[in-house]
Amino acid sequence: MTIRPEHLAALGDLGYNEQEACFIYLVATHSGYFTLRQFLDYTRTAKGWTVHQFTTKSIHLGHVRAATYGRQTAVFNVFSRKIYGALDRDNLRNRRRLSSELIHTRLLILDFVLAHSNLEYLETENDKVTYFRDRLGIPEALIPGRIYKGINPESTTKRSFVDRFPVFLSAESDRPDGQSVPTFIYCDPAGRSLLHYITHLRTYDPFLRRLPDFDFIYAAPSPVKFRRAEQFFRNLFDDNSPANSRSLNRYFRVRQLWAENQHSLLTRADRDLLRYGNQRYKGEIYKSAYKEWIARNATEDIMFRLLPGPHQKALSSGFRTHLLPRDYDIFADKSGSEHRTVSSAERSDSRSASRSEEERTKHF
Repeated sequence: MTIRPEHLAALGDLGYNEQEACFIYLVATHSGYFTLRQFLDYTRTAKGWTVHQFTTKSIHLGHVRAATYGRQTAVFNVFSRKIYGALDRDNLRNRRRLSSELIHTRLLILDFVLAHSNLEYLETENDKVTYFRDRLGIPEALIPGRIYKGINPESTTKRSFVDRFPVFLSAESDRPDGQSVPTFIYCDPAGRSLLHYITHLRTYDPFLRRLPDFDFIYAAPSPVKFRRAEQFFRNLFDDNSPANSRSLNRYFRVRQLWAENQHSLLTRADRDLLRYGNQRYKGEIYKSAYKEWIARNATEDIMFRLLPGPHQKALSSGFRTHLLPRDYDIFADKSGSEHRTVSSAERSDSRSASRSEEERTKHF
């Protein structure tokens, strides 16, 4: 990525040398949080005066605050409005206090960015919305986001891409027009469950299907879930897969019950599926398939014939994995309790920020 000279100059005016300014820029833009190890890796230095000078200075200037987690590991938050103002990032929420879970994810995001700092990222919410809405013509209603009510009940604001996962553009050599392909990254902490990843993909599904093509990177500190993550991705975006056939059949059944006003037979999961399917299965292809499904007495074995065939335009998507260098198991002990040394007021702020951020990422 190319950092604008005026941004580096503005950080220099705040007291940072060029190397420190570049690191501060990456942290403020992509995560808001960092560790000593990440600074050392970026500057390719060992523990000593360099990192001590940087952290001491940034804390003394009131630009960074620190908290201690497991094994006495310090995690730093770039929170100063002066920093974000210098970078024209006044509206970024990376400066806020977050829950341990969200800080964990932000550190994984920063690890990915530090390992790929040469990529052309869509760095801010505005950059992403402008590219997908104005450049690719994606309706704003399909762009992932959340609607917030203002103080005035009639006033609402939509915030897009609230999960803050990186998106970068890569030029495809085999495209004659040199058009860039967007690549979406999902950073998944260690653990067995794929629930958050599945929810994330389903939330993005209607949006991704409107893109001419895209790539997706599943990044995690362990390869344990790589195969399952790829399998779910393939099942979701391969319209003719057996899993998608079963999913469409279930959606049709729920849709039929709803159309027949048999609402009492629908579970909460059924209603979630109905909302998801109404977005996912749009267009004349699926309208015709539903009518034929009803006419043929709703049997699952005809699904392959009803799904879009090879004559339809296929969704062009690529999937790959990336192994992150650290799992950050510093946030919880064996019982899952936090190690963070903060006041009760700070813990309350963190919980509130956590609930707010988690609300933004809810699916339906």
